[in-house]
Amino acid sequence: MNQFSREAQQRLADAEALRRDLQRQGIPTAELDKAIENLRQLGSPASIEDTRTSADLRTKVIDGFKDFEFGLRRRLGEGDSTRVLLERTGDVPAAYKQNVEEYYRSIGKGKAPPPPVKKP
Repeated sequence: MNQFSREAQQRLADAEALRRDLQRQGIPTAELDKAIENLRQLGSPASIEDTRTSADLRTKVIDGFKDFEFGLRRRLGEGDSTRVLLERTGDVPAAYKQNVEEYYRSIGKGKAPPPPVKKP
């Protein structure tokens, strides 16, 4: 647990330094701020003791940073901004499937998503 707490504190310090750098450059940091807040909660003793809360927060932290990176790449127009999305794996929980489909439709500028691939 101590190693995890130290690592979380280091990642938090790194993320806060990144936020300061981006703010100096006039780049909005709202998405990063959300990820930082989740990371801060993840390092709290209460979340470390509750394994389910800890797992949920880890997912939120990772997804938050990926979302921020994706948005930053789009904003800066650098390289292949789909790279972040391609790295994501796993099935979407049924409760979120419709939201995810709407999200991809919105970033596809109204294009319909491809038909789902049926698994054997």
